[in-house]
Amino acid sequence: MKRRAFLKNLAASGLALNMPLLSSNAHAMTQPQQYLIMVQADGGWDPTSFCDPKGLNQAYSDKSALHGGSTNSVALNPSNVLGDIRWSDMPDVEGIDSVDAARIQAQIDGFFTTYGDRMTVINGIDTTTNNHDVGKRYMWSGNIDVSHPSFAAFYAGALAPNLPLAFMSNGGFDYTASVVARTRARSPSLISEIAEPNLTYGGRNFLLADDEMDVYAEVLSMQQNRLARHLATEELERRRVQMGQLFGVRSNEADLSAMSPYLAEIQANVSPDDHWNPERADSFKGQAQLVAAAMKANLAISANLYMMGFDTHDNHDSRSFPLMGDLCEGIHYLMVLLEYLGIREQTTVVVGSDFGRSPYYNVGKGKDHWPITSMLVIHGGQVVTGGRVFGVTTDDFNAVKIDTSTGLAGESGLILEANLVNQELRKLMGVADHSLAELFPLPESAFNIFG
Repeated sequence: MKRRAFLKNLAASGLALNMPLLSSNAHAMTQPQQYLIMVQADGGWDPTSFCDPKGLNQAYSDKSALHGGSTNSVALNPSNVLGDIRWSDMPDVEGIDSVDAARIQAQIDGFFTTYGDRMTVINGIDTTTNNHDVGKRYMWSGNIDVSHPSFAAFYAGALAPNLPLAFMSNGGFDYTASVVARTRARSPSLISEIAEPNLTYGGRNFLLADDEMDVYAEVLSMQQNRLARHLATEELERRRVQMGQLFGVRSNEADLSAMSPYLAEIQANVSPDDHWNPERADSFKGQAQLVAAAMKANLAISANLYMMGFDTHDNHDSRSFPLMGDLCEGIHYLMVLLEYLGIREQTTVVVGSDFGRSPYYNVGKGKDHWPITSMLVIHGGQVVTGGRVFGVTTDDFNAVKIDTSTGLAGESGLILEANLVNQELRKLMGVADHSLAELFPLPESAFNIFG
C-alpha cells in the first residue's frame, strides 16, 4: 500500500487529521534555520579540571590530605585564557607519560583557542542533586521529575517532528515524552543497511526475489495494513500520534538513503585521524559523522552525542583528563564536519554533564559527586562572544547568588539552577513560546545568559 492509499483509508476512518503524518515531501522541506546538537559527558564531569579551575587552593585541608586539600592537583596557568574563559592545565599524573600529557594539553588548549570566540561558558549551575538519574533529567530537560522531554527532543518536536530522523540519539538522557520519534544509531558502518535494509540478502535482490511477486512490496503492504487496523480501533490519542509517527518513519517515501552520499563524502574527505590525532575519540567521531550527514540531508534537526566514563570515584586525574582531551577532540571533529558540509553556522552545540565532582580528592585519588557544574554553548550564525562566561563559583567551588544581567556574583542575584538554564536555551533557540512550552513549562528566567 502506497502512502496515498494509506491516507485515503485513514480519512475514511476519520483519523487522518489527528496524526502528525509526513506529507509527501516532508523530508524535503526547506532546511531548518538552526540545528541543535547536545553533547553529553556521561557520569558527572569535573568543571574544575576543565572550564572552572581552582588550582592549588588548599581549601579542603580538613577533608583531604592529597595535594594539600586542594581542589586541583595543578596550579592555575595564567596563559590558559581566552576572553573571560579560563581552563585547567594538565597535571603530572602517574601512568600518563610526557607524550600523552602533551597531547591531552594540546587537545584542551586547541578546543578553547579554536572555539572560545564563539563560546559561552556557563559556570555555577546548581543541579541540587548528587543522583545520576535526577542530575541527567534536570540538566538536559530542566525538570527534576520524569515528565519533560530532553531539550533536544523538545526542540525537534517543536520545529520538525515529522522529519524521518528528527531526533537522533547516541545515548544519555533522551526521553521524548512522545513529542517526537527518537532514532538511535551509533555506527556509520551500518548506514547502508539502515538506508536500504531490504535491497539485497545473501547476494539476491530481495525486491525482485521472485519473478511472480515483489516480496518487499508485499511485506510493506502488510505492515501498513496492520498499522491502519490498529489506528482504526485505537481510542487513546497519544497512541494514535505514536502510531502515526511510526508510519512516517517506516514510509517507503522517506528516502533515508539521502544521507548516504554525504556520509560517503565526509568519510572520503574528512578523516577522523586527521583531526587532531589518529585513533582518538573514534566512537564519538563516528557518531558525529552520522549526525552531520543526517542534518545535511535534512533528515534530522537535533541530536545527542555521547561519551561515557566521567564518573571518576577513583584515580580521577588519570581517568578524567584523557577523557576531557578526547571529548574536546571529538567536538572539534564535529565542528570540522559541520564546516565541510556547510551547516556550521546553522548549528548550535551544547556541552554538559549530569553534575560536577567534589572539590577535593578522596582516599582513592578520586572525586565523588557534587551538585555544582558547568555547561558550554558553541554558537552558530555570526555570533562572536569573545570568550564569554556567565556565572561564577566560589574559590572552593560552591554556588553563589549570581547577578541576572552580568553573570557575576551579587547578593541581590539568584542561584543559577538547571531549570533556568534550560529556559534560557529555549529562548536562544527560539522555542520558548512554542505551544509545547505550555505542556512542559519551565520557570520564567530573569537571567540574560546569552546577551
